[in-house]
Amino acid sequence: MPPIDLFAVALHALDSGRGVAIAAVTGASGSTPRHLGARMVVAADGEQWGTIGGGRIEALVFEAAKEVAGGAAARVVRQHLVRDLAMCCGGSMEVAITPAAASRDVIAKLAGARQAQVLVTPLDGGPLSVRSPRDGDPVAHQPVVQGDELVERVGASERAIVFGLGHVGRTLGPLLANLGFTVIVCDDGETGAIDLSPAWAQQVIDSFDGVEIERRLGGFGANDYLLIVTRDHAIDQKLLEQLIGRTDVGYLGMIGSRGKVGRFRKRLEAKGLFDETTWARLRAPIGLDLGAETPEEIAVAIAAELVARRRRGVTAVGDWQKARNNTRDD
Repeated sequence: MPPIDLFAVALHALDSGRGVAIAAVTGASGSTPRHLGARMVVAADGEQWGTIGGGRIEALVFEAAKEVAGGAAARVVRQHLVRDLAMCCGGSMEVAITPAAASRDVIAKLAGARQAQVLVTPLDGGPLSVRSPRDGDPVAHQPVVQGDELVERVGASERAIVFGLGHVGRTLGPLLANLGFTVIVCDDGETGAIDLSPAWAQQVIDSFDGVEIERRLGGFGANDYLLIVTRDHAIDQKLLEQLIGRTDVGYLGMIGSRGKVGRFRKRLEAKGLFDETTWARLRAPIGLDLGAETPEEIAVAIAAELVARRRRGVTAVGDWQKARNNTRDD
């Protein structure tokens, strides 16, 4: 199941006549279970959707949110997790609790939104507001506090464009959909895999031609993650030749052994298709080095790398993942 749309849930509850409050993490320092922008929705009758981190901090916020949902004024919960709650995290959190009714029109705009928007949450729990993105706004998944407001980009999710519906592609696709990516699957259909029409894919394109795929998708952009995981090395190389120069996309990764990647580099270098800066943007072998071997394990490794890209802006490389050894070709 894809992640729950908290704004759609809040809207449905409101329009059903229920009292609703939205709790949002507006401050986090030190070690905390969730960070800026984490939300949960609480109804006056005690039903809850989402989480701001669990444990005693969530229990405290939940009780306060029930009161706000029941008609109490907006409030802010401020807690040091060790000193105040005896939690071992070590940090401190601030959570603004907003009565949803006063923000009903904004919530309706956000529910199921596909276009990128900027959500503004007052730090005092006041009514929410929404506006179009503009220069200087934060990128998705990286909200910031500006003055007395939490500002974050919401709406349009990243697209994971999966080239190949083989063992890895079939396992990776639903995992990425569950992480909130819009998944596009591309395959030439020769093996019959494309006939499965996976429910987790927003769109299935019967082609391995990068130019044709880009045309049918209306172009590639910074929110696109291109994942080459086909069954055939020749197809992989053709796609890489078409895509390696696309420095405007958010991510380009290719499955394969270190030997395969090295051979592809020599072939593309001989054709003059890249420079060192461009090649450095390619993630190959794709995925964090977890020692993954099965399609399921490789899918987890790839998904983990995409989460790192989403949350940190770049893929984090630590000592534990220096010796990359993803050798499966699919």
